[in-house]
Amino acid sequence: MTFARRPIEVVEIVQPLCSRVFGTSPCIAVGIKCYNTDFTCKFRAALDMTDSLSLKFVKPLANVWQDAAGAFQPALAIQGLVSYSTAPTSLNVSGGSRDKSPLGYRAVANIRIKDFPWNDVGTDPYRTSRTYDPIERGSFWTKWLARNPFHVGYTIRIYEGVEGDALVDMIKREYVIEKIDHGRDGVNITAKDILSQVTEGGQTAPQLSTGSLSLDLTDVATSFTVVGAVLADYPATGWVRIGDELLAYTGRALSGLDIDFTGATRGQLGSTAASHSQFDTVQRVIAYENEPFTDIIYDLLVTWGGIDAAFITLSDWTTEFGVWRPTFSFTAYLTAPEEIQKLIGEICLQAQANIWWDERVQKILLKAQRPDFSGVTMTDDANIVAGSYSMKEKPQERVSQAWVYYGLRNWSDNPNDKTKYARASVFVDVDKQIQYGGKPSVREITARWIPTQNIANNLASAYLQRFRDVRREITFELGAQDGTTYWTGDSLNINHYLDVNIHGAAKVSNWLITSAEAVMPNGRYRFVAEDNESGGIFWEWVDAATTPAFVDATEDQKQTIGYWLDDNGNDAGGTPRGFRWL
Repeated sequence: MTFARRPIEVVEIVQPLCSRVFGTSPCIAVGIKCYNTDFTCKFRAALDMTDSLSLKFVKPLANVWQDAAGAFQPALAIQGLVSYSTAPTSLNVSGGSRDKSPLGYRAVANIRIKDFPWNDVGTDPYRTSRTYDPIERGSFWTKWLARNPFHVGYTIRIYEGVEGDALVDMIKREYVIEKIDHGRDGVNITAKDILSQVTEGGQTAPQLSTGSLSLDLTDVATSFTVVGAVLADYPATGWVRIGDELLAYTGRALSGLDIDFTGATRGQLGSTAASHSQFDTVQRVIAYENEPFTDIIYDLLVTWGGIDAAFITLSDWTTEFGVWRPTFSFTAYLTAPEEIQKLIGEICLQAQANIWWDERVQKILLKAQRPDFSGVTMTDDANIVAGSYSMKEKPQERVSQAWVYYGLRNWSDNPNDKTKYARASVFVDVDKQIQYGGKPSVREITARWIPTQNIANNLASAYLQRFRDVRREITFELGAQDGTTYWTGDSLNINHYLDVNIHGAAKVSNWLITSAEAVMPNGRYRFVAEDNESGGIFWEWVDAATTPAFVDATEDQKQTIGYWLDDNGNDAGGTPRGFRWL
């Protein structure tokens, strides 16, 4: 007789620890010993927080010894987990929703762990040298919180599997701790995905510069001295902003505690040279000149947002750029501190791309908004959980006109003010406007990142193509076998009796998954998806000498290169395509 294995859930907190040994060089601390945490350190010159402690919690009834080789042993974990709940990442596809934040909604986990007496085994490296019995002092969480008050940002993971699984074989979701609320019954931990470091921490690019002018500056001077800063605050060459003027410089060097700037060219990047007063702020400027939009997002996240580069596979982003957006290199000068999430949201909108945190693979993923070709179709008969499918419309996202303003005249001006731009690209779908009652629905995009008319036209055209009809959103559930195959950012085909053509026959539609979550661990999965039939038009001239004719192209070439479609949306072979591409 075979018995089903019971589900098991594990919560892991990764607590940073100092690698030093108290009283042993290079740590020469004396007196009552620390707990190898940042807060309890007594000799900070030697502090080295490169070690970590893994604290694993399971529910009390899960402490059964497992005989399987390599199995996770819940009996060796802390029996304190009460419950947890999660809310998934939600994409703001192509920046179409004005109700969501620029990067959508963050994935959230809420975890309850009870409190209990604790003997400090495993959590105090010097327990045996203490003069007191730790079981008689405080509780697990009162002591842990006192020793780790800097827990915001600690990694926390949720594992879901069955008894006998190794930890590495379980489904893993990773978050960072936002806060821990403590009461007599235990703690409630709120954790969010990695992108919360830039969406909710007020991180800016550039940071506010602390340097200021040492003396008054005339409107023709080509050198000046800055006080209150360090050399690393400014690149070797570049631009600075003083008041509303942007100055280029060719050199900077230390002069005692001050910084001398030389080779200044006044009134740059559309600004006007002006005189300035002593102690006026000298603000660093970040310059991106003709750089792939993927590289700019990477720099904003890693260099300025402090995101660990290990969470990004840049080669995948570069491939996505090369295949789907090879002409989308952007130029911008960031002349004042701005929120990183806003900047990245602008880039994603103007490049028609999405980024999100996938908590299961622990990566920040990037994908251009594009036609996606799924070879598998989920059906209501074979795959979709009965009664779980529903559809709603999102009329607030529909547009009949797309206006893209580009060519910012003066880079010290407000980039959100459309009057500050020299040019505009306007695309209007007159037929759709008439069909939807004749009332215009306009989306205005101030596109500081876009340097050329070609890219501006592409954006206006593609945005209008995707949002000219009322968007549709579906919710559905899949069982364990299918549910683990798809996740946020994936596309799939669905054939369901509630989605029919004009003749009433169920049709196959392509959908982009905007959020995914487990409803029952190892059981059912709930998905929200957006209509992906209109991937958007991005026109690009191709080289006739190297591009095969349609009849000679492979299926992959037909999909990634694209060819003219007739008025019925069919290619030259009579096959219907869900997009138009040149």
